[in-house]
Amino acid sequence: MQLLRQALRLYRYLKMWPEKISARVVFVLIGMNIAACSHIQKVHSPAPEATGSFPLTREMAQFEFGCSNLRAEREAQQQEIQRLQKLLAEKEVYIRSQEVRQQDQQKTLQETSNRAAHAQVRLRRLATRPAAASTIAEVEMVMKNLKSSSFTDSELILQTQAQRLLDAAAIAYAVDNYAAAMDYASQAREFINMMRNNRERKASDPHHVTVLFQVPIPLRASVSSKLREKPGLKAPILGVLKKESIMTAEAYRGEWLQVLTADGRSGWIFSTLVEARVLPGSEMVAK
Repeated sequence: MQLLRQALRLYRYLKMWPEKISARVVFVLIGMNIAACSHIQKVHSPAPEATGSFPLTREMAQFEFGCSNLRAEREAQQQEIQRLQKLLAEKEVYIRSQEVRQQDQQKTLQETSNRAAHAQVRLRRLATRPAAASTIAEVEMVMKNLKSSSFTDSELILQTQAQRLLDAAAIAYAVDNYAAAMDYASQAREFINMMRNNRERKASDPHHVTVLFQVPIPLRASVSSKLREKPGLKAPILGVLKKESIMTAEAYRGEWLQVLTADGRSGWIFSTLVEARVLPGSEMVAK
């Protein structure tokens, strides 16, 4: 439309001054004007939008983003499953170890009970006045020889416990309870042998071994004490034994006693934390 108006203006101008402008010039000017207008229109006309490709690109990007999130979630779930499987396996191993330990404790308890019963039967069978007197005299002689040397602090406590048992043996003998007299004298001898063996074999000796008592020794905790899985202050703690807790010593390693508690637990306790359990004199009278 604009091009038509410009052509009309040129035509009127030609009519006004026909003598000044030739027809060729007019056509040249009109052609140049048309070309210029066409060029301007091309420059300013916006490029067509590819409307069809943009939505597809966005959908593909969203799809890939969703797939990436799903892969990340799946990897996280897989890692969590592996962690839980590992934890479950560890728990199963722990449970099996505890079951084995409980079975071992039951076996040890049964063996200790059998040994204690056998020892009591044997002592009662041999419990005559001469046999009791001989046993007490023998242990007193060993104790006298042991006292001639110096004691460490822990040995002094063991020696005190052995002497306490010897005194109980003498009281039982005095009231004609020869079985109890021999029992206490035998327990005192076990403590004395423990001291002698520990002197011969240093506590730091890597070949230090566990030695079974020939006669189980009834004990009670003199203070609240830790029951450990193995001998040593760094061994795992199985529990705490309150003061006056009852137990039975069945073996020793160095200065540590392997004990069996009244509730069936088996573990180790330091020898200075317990004391021998003896009956009052009034209860030692033979029935």
